[in-house]
Amino acid sequence: MKASETTLRNLLQGERQYVVPLYQRPYSWERKDLDQLWQDLIGVVDSGGTGSHFLGSVVLAPSPGNTPAGVQVWLVVDGQQRLTTLSILLCAIRDHVRGEDARLAEKIDDLYLFNRFADGQERYTLLPTQADRPSWIKLLERAPDAGGTDRLGEAYRFFRKELAAVDDPEDPHDIARIEQAIAGQLSIVEIAAHPDDNVHRIFESLNHTGQPLTQADLLRNYLFMRLPTRAEHVYAHQWLPLQQGLTTKQLEELVWLDLVLRGDDRATQDAVYQSQQHHLGKLSTEAEIEVWITELHHKARLFRRVLAPDTEPNPVLQRALDRLKRWAAQVVHPIALLVMVAHDSGQLDVRAAARALRVVESFLVRRMIVGIATTGTNRILMTLVKELGDAAPTAEAITRVLSGQRKKFPTDQHVREAVLVNNFYWIGRGPQRTFVLRCMEEDYHHGEPIDFTKSTLTIEHVLPQSMTQEWRDMLTPELTGDETVEELHAKLVHTLGNLSLTAYNGKLANDGFATKQQILADSGLAMNREIADASRWGAKEIRDRGRALAERALQIWPGPDSSADTTPIETRWWRMNQILACIPAGRWTSYSEVAEVIGSHHMPVGARLGSATVPNGHRVLRFTGEISPDFRWPDSDRTDDPLAVLQAEGVRFDSKGRASADQRLTAAELAAFADLDVDVPEAQHHIDV
Repeated sequence: MKASETTLRNLLQGERQYVVPLYQRPYSWERKDLDQLWQDLIGVVDSGGTGSHFLGSVVLAPSPGNTPAGVQVWLVVDGQQRLTTLSILLCAIRDHVRGEDARLAEKIDDLYLFNRFADGQERYTLLPTQADRPSWIKLLERAPDAGGTDRLGEAYRFFRKELAAVDDPEDPHDIARIEQAIAGQLSIVEIAAHPDDNVHRIFESLNHTGQPLTQADLLRNYLFMRLPTRAEHVYAHQWLPLQQGLTTKQLEELVWLDLVLRGDDRATQDAVYQSQQHHLGKLSTEAEIEVWITELHHKARLFRRVLAPDTEPNPVLQRALDRLKRWAAQVVHPIALLVMVAHDSGQLDVRAAARALRVVESFLVRRMIVGIATTGTNRILMTLVKELGDAAPTAEAITRVLSGQRKKFPTDQHVREAVLVNNFYWIGRGPQRTFVLRCMEEDYHHGEPIDFTKSTLTIEHVLPQSMTQEWRDMLTPELTGDETVEELHAKLVHTLGNLSLTAYNGKLANDGFATKQQILADSGLAMNREIADASRWGAKEIRDRGRALAERALQIWPGPDSSADTTPIETRWWRMNQILACIPAGRWTSYSEVAEVIGSHHMPVGARLGSATVPNGHRVLRFTGEISPDFRWPDSDRTDDPLAVLQAEGVRFDSKGRASADQRLTAAELAAFADLDVDVPEAQHHIDV
């Protein structure tokens, strides 16, 4: 067997075909696997042209049927899941850019997906197992019913959704950079077997191997190889206590954070050993290595306080760290550790350190309220450390950097506008939404604070998600124009002004407002007692409360300085692109369902679909299942009948031209397909598909 390091570009280019044998299992990667690969890839893209990520090995064996002429066929003995996933991702990029960058789409076809001059199945660079081939060939050939609900279709739609989320209209090259990273910056070890090798034996041995060395193992081995006379002392007094206080994953993160705090904003966690080895290679003596380990031990003590705030002895700093931990986002670790180091060295007193951490919290919370995608946040907070330079990480300094161009630190006006229209219940993650409401309740400064850690509070919709006639009657007098009760309800129900925390969610359910008032009036939460004081609960009351909560949020979470961009932040359309990219072939949804998810009205949704290139825009119909008489393809040269297109994709229509109701995706199902954190039972049935 011969092993060599290569890239996906080198692996796929040329007259080659990779066939996954029958003894391999069908494609089986799940959302968590896809998400991990995507995050690793985005980390490489963010690192510029210098970063890389090691994907693992691909073991290949020449096909017995190969001849000197024609396509050279290789059997994929190991690594087929990664190879298939990357091919699906390239397919998704091709389809994402086809309307805007036909040249890139053609390049992906010719270099990675097809053997241009071959015939039959030899045309396809990758041939998965027989069970997966029909779905894969549909994706390759852009068949009408491609991208269904099987595993390959789910992976394809996952990547279409993520591409829609990261595609910045102001950056014409961002998707091309992703393609370049996939092709040239993902490192693969290609292991080629000899024609006489027994590929079944190779496969069995590869799947009975022990645990590989971790990045932490490699670093430890390297360090103590560099300490021939001091190894035992340094290990016992520095490394062992450090290692015992952190898990392996936390230790690897700490070693990465050490690089980031030294100004290396290109370092990636999956290549931390190579990056640190490069840095440590500049240290020439045992004494210098020992100093570095001692400093790392010191940082570990502070990092443990970031991870476990209850170990921080000062109550003011403990509260600030606890709030960041409750936000549950690892992206805060670089700046949080920098603040802790600055405090420990005397650069910041306790209150200054707490204020600095509060700015980071404000940046994250405001972006969530406004609905800004989390993509890129990691990069912003990593470069924040470098941009601060030698300056102390004060609240003022952090605010100045985060107010800079393209950082998107929402202003007060951005927050005020977003609270009234954004679907707060489906943005961010569930714990983060609860965090925002909890912080607002805590801002009432109770004489007897509620112990939220022991409570069973969940988010309650005062205007319920499913309307009764009583609630319909309450909303009807507030309708405007040709607006329906359902449309007004969809615009209001998930906004911040209609949400609260309660332990009686199941008990309140769809009860009328009078019944809810009685329960909320006895609540220990001030925000619930305020709701109970209202005489009714319609559009005016929900919007008035939204405005009041917005003002409270502005006081809790301070905003950017005067240099911040005040241009309105439009989040609806990228979210709509993200959502529609996830609709599988053979399914449809309505304008009003899309509007509910993105916090809009069905009319602007329809206008947008008719004027901009949107993935799967033709799969959005009227609520009755009919194609809108105003439907137009964004491409004026396209004249095919949308009904015929939908039928070819698998949508069934009756004699009156109405799509089958059992193929319609509700707002909650749309949100769940798009991986929004949806806590609605009806949205869960498709997750296991």
